This record gives sequence, C-alpha cells and structure tokens, in this order.
Amino acid sequence: MAHSEDQILKKARPFFLNFFNRLANDLNTLTAAPISCTLNDLSVMRGWDDLETVFETDRTVALVREDGKSSGDIHIVMDVATSIALAGLMMMVPEAVISEQVKNREYNDEVREGFQEIANQVVGAMNDLVEKKMEGGHLFLELPTTYHGYSESPPSLHRNWTYLSATVDIQVSNFPVAPSVWVLSKGFAEAFFNLEIQGLDEEEKELAALRAAAGGGTPAARGDDAAGPDLAEDSGNAKADAAVSGKSAEVDTAAAVFADADDQPDDAEGPRTAEEGGPLPEEPAGHAMQFADGAAPLWDGTVEDGADTLAKSPRPRLNYASDGLPHPDEPGSIKVVTTEMPFTLKEEDRVIKAINAMRHDGFKYIGVDRQGKLVRIVSQSDLRQLMGPFFGTQAMNARDKAICTLPLGKINSGQNLIAIMSSGTINQAADLILENNLRMLPVVSKQGVLRGFIPIHAVLDYFRRKRQG
Repeated sequence: MAHSEDQILKKARPFFLNFFNRLANDLNTLTAAPISCTLNDLSVMRGWDDLETVFETDRTVALVREDGKSSGDIHIVMDVATSIALAGLMMMVPEAVISEQVKNREYNDEVREGFQEIANQVVGAMNDLVEKKMEGGHLFLELPTTYHGYSESPPSLHRNWTYLSATVDIQVSNFPVAPSVWVLSKGFAEAFFNLEIQGLDEEEKELAALRAAAGGGTPAARGDDAAGPDLAEDSGNAKADAAVSGKSAEVDTAAAVFADADDQPDDAEGPRTAEEGGPLPEEPAGHAMQFADGAAPLWDGTVEDGADTLAKSPRPRLNYASDGLPHPDEPGSIKVVTTEMPFTLKEEDRVIKAINAMRHDGFKYIGVDRQGKLVRIVSQSDLRQLMGPFFGTQAMNARDKAICTLPLGKINSGQNLIAIMSSGTINQAADLILENNLRMLPVVSKQGVLRGFIPIHAVLDYFRRKRQG
C-alpha cells in the first residue's frame, strides 16, 4: 500500500536536515567562505504542473544516477547565481568579479567547470549517506552539468512522472540567498527511504512498457526514455571508482595529519626544499634564509605588501652579448631565467586555497608569506604527496577535509629555504640548484619579497643557447 504524502515527508525530513547541515560544512571547506543551507520545503511533485515551478528561472542542473542498484536518479537544480558564487569562490575569483557575474547571471565555461567540481563534492557527501543506508547503493555524477533557461528542463526529467523534491535556501557569503532544489526520482526515493509512493497512471503505464522492453528489469530507474545497453558497464565503473575512493579516514584531528612528518629522520645530505616533496627536517635554532652572494639588489622602491610581480618591477640594465644573452656572471642576469611568475599566500590562509590556485590557475609553486616576506615554498608535488594520488577525482573524505582546513603555514614548516636575490647571477643560480638538488629556485628582493621562480629547465636552456651561439 502506498504511503500518504504526510508519511513520506515525515520520513524524509530528518535525512535532508542532516544532509544539508553537512553540505554547508563541506561547501564551506571547499570555498573557504561562510555558507549556510536551510531546508525550506519538502513536497511530492506529480507531473510537469508541479515540476515547472522548479524551472521558473535559469538554472544549472547536475544529473546524478544511482547506479549501484539502478534504483533511479537525482537532479540537483541550482539557481544560476548560486552556481556562479560557489564556483567563483572555489576558483579564487575576486569577489568583485563574482558580484558582477552574479548580478548579470553570467554563466560561462569557467563557471560550468567550477559548478561541476561543486556538484562532485555534493554528490560525494550524499553518497556517503546513501552507501551507509542503501546496501549496494552508489551515486554517480553524470557529466557535463547543464544550463537551462526559463521553463527549460533537462530531457532526463520525465514530465509525467512523480518526484520527491527538497528545496534548500543556500546563503553563500554575502551574496543573495537563492533556493536550490534536489529532485529525487520516485524509484530512488522509494529504495532509499523504504517506502512506496503512488505514481500517476500515465507514469505506471510508461514504466510497465519500459520494464517489458528491458525484459523485466527496471530501465525507468535510469530516467532515460528507453533502457540503455550501457547500464551494466556504468555500474561496473562506479563500483571500481568506489573501490579506488576507499581511502582511510582515520585522521580525526588536523594535528594528527602531520604527526608522522614530525618523526621523519633527516637523511638528506643538504638542505631540503619544498619541491623535493615529503616531510622536511626542523629548522635549526637561529636559522635565517640563505641567499647567494652578489652585488646590491637592482630592484628598488617600496614593497607593495608582497604584491610585486616581475612585470611591475624595474628591470636591471644588462650588457647583452651578440647572442642576445647576458654574461652568466653579470649581476642581475637571473632576470632572463626567472620564467615562473610569483604567487604568494599568507601563512594563515588555508591549504584549500593553495590547492585551488594550483589546480585552476596553473601555479606550480606558491610562496608562503609572513608579514610581506617569503618564508617557505609549497609545490604541486608537496600537495600531491600530502593529499594522495586520487585527490580531486573523488569526494573529499574526513582526512582530506582536515588537511584542507589547516593553515598553509603548517606545510613544510621545517623547510630550509634556499633563495637567490634579484641581483644575483645565472652562475650563482646554477650553483645553488646543483648543490642543493633543486628543480626550482625562488628569487627575492632585498626586502625578502618573492619576485619569481627560476626553474632548472630555464637555466639549462640558457646554457644550451649560449653554447650554440
């Protein structure tokens, strides 16, 4: 016997209250911004007359399949402005830019990419609950996510079927509150909440026809117009993904993440640097940053609170040989091999900011800033080793979240930083790279401000061109 609508909503409400509370915490971690999710409404939607209210404005939609048991699907329908705000904050877009995009509801490829990452984390959070409650259940995010204008809906949403919907008001930082809707197919809602929902007559006829065409299976659970031959394959891929994502979540506190690193012996023969990866030895008492000897810095002027870039900085006047390259012993010659632009974050910034800067903006190395001065370097390999090889392909587990919320100053805290001053020479840079087995050498001003990075391949290329010239 089908449950009444009151019984359905009473059974579903505790789950959604718990889920949206957890989702707010996950989104806060992902975007490093204050976010709240408030359950606004639960309802059973029957046919397009009800569903149409979900698409009364432009929306972004993430389609989620339950492919462990093929019970059904979920449509995560977000207001475009909310998608823009979440994606922009996650990708470290300046808030002034995000505000303008939100105002104009400007949905572009960058927002789509960011929203897909948001959707991945949302699905991961929900999947944890699904796998605990539904034996053999597993959610799978189908890409790409889609944009739909006013009154448009995705073809995977059947206009004559029954759905359970949960409307949540999402407050992202100081941006306007906008409702988003989780639309659960009848099949998934029944399997997950262990109840029976009365469907529409036309829906039951369509389901019966699809079951007959599929040989008695449940093709309608996929939300497609017909049963697809790839159902078994999708299910197998999802199970393989689930096995890969089974990383341990034994780390309960942020401090425990680095307990092993503090106990590592210092077996290196020279100072270790960020790009070598792995835990680093503690700095000896009284240690100061090591610089290459050389003439006085050729960069002058006021430090702009660590915001200087090579493009803004005055260039040293160099004497170039006939091959167009300065002599390797000429002071300031390192400018021709400083090919990586500077990017810094403060010690108190969270690790997730560094991850996003590397993942979305392409930075290979990040300077860690203390009161305007460079104190250490964090590299892509540092973060890959710290987070694990599958980070970014799966939803974050408890250990990932503990690391992501740590201050960046916790990473490589014992690093013996090697740097060269902006007045240094190419030969000095080459010596430091060779002596310390570096892949990258940071360049700093007289005041200790990061000016850029010298990768080893730039130095090799310089001497190759010199030899050929």
